[in-house]
Amino acid sequence: MKIRPIAAMVLSLASSAQAQHAGDIGLAVAAGRIETREISASGYGAPRRVFGGAFGDTGVPWFTSNPGFDAATGTFATGSRIGFRLAGPVLAWDGSGFVPTSPAGPLAGERLQLKFLTLTTTSGDGPVEGFTLAVQPDGGWHRHLSMTLLAAPGAAAPDAGVYLVQLELTSTDPSVAASEPAWIVLDGGAEPADFAAAFAHAESAVEGPGCGADLNGDDTVDGLDLGALLGAWGAAGIADLNRDGTVDGVDLGVLLGSWGTCP
Repeated sequence: MKIRPIAAMVLSLASSAQAQHAGDIGLAVAAGRIETREISASGYGAPRRVFGGAFGDTGVPWFTSNPGFDAATGTFATGSRIGFRLAGPVLAWDGSGFVPTSPAGPLAGERLQLKFLTLTTTSGDGPVEGFTLAVQPDGGWHRHLSMTLLAAPGAAAPDAGVYLVQLELTSTDPSVAASEPAWIVLDGGAEPADFAAAFAHAESAVEGPGCGADLNGDDTVDGLDLGALLGAWGAAGIADLNRDGTVDGVDLGVLLGSWGTCP
């Protein structure tokens, strides 16, 4: 009879641990709508709409399940479901902006397939409804969707580059409105400098002009910020500029691309 409470406590602790994965997309409800937030090693942080990821990070080409989605206990109503819609087509970085992968018309470019067990949906040339998944009994929601970039018809594989997918998070709870689109910038074998430029462009377009690489808050990206980034190498935290959970060469590229006085 005493085992059941102990087991319940262990499950509760496991659920709490799952609720904060650095690099994932944090979900909250603010002003009656879903809000996406950054997650660091210290927990849920400020609102954020641009996140990073990389195809092939699990060893499977053109596949990733990161970033995932995390919501803390009690965030959503028990019995409700959280889902998503693709706000538009997959976009590709052309060196100065993001453009559709299908300029010649329907089914002419790469598509993104999203799956969870037997549920699946594929992007098109406009908005596409996805699917919903149940909220956990404790009101949390932790899910990783399988994302596969499909090659253009007739091509053996997608082109190497940087891709952008825009997701709106939705709830079946009528009192909770959909989120603003969250932008996920995905590295598809691009040069680090290209990914850094694409990510910085997405941040500027969505978050507004800023200076995320100014790690010490002196309005300048310089050697002090570089030292702070190198000192945090391999960990998570404020120097994880693309919010993928690890400070690495991609973050270094973002910092170097922001060098100088902040806007």
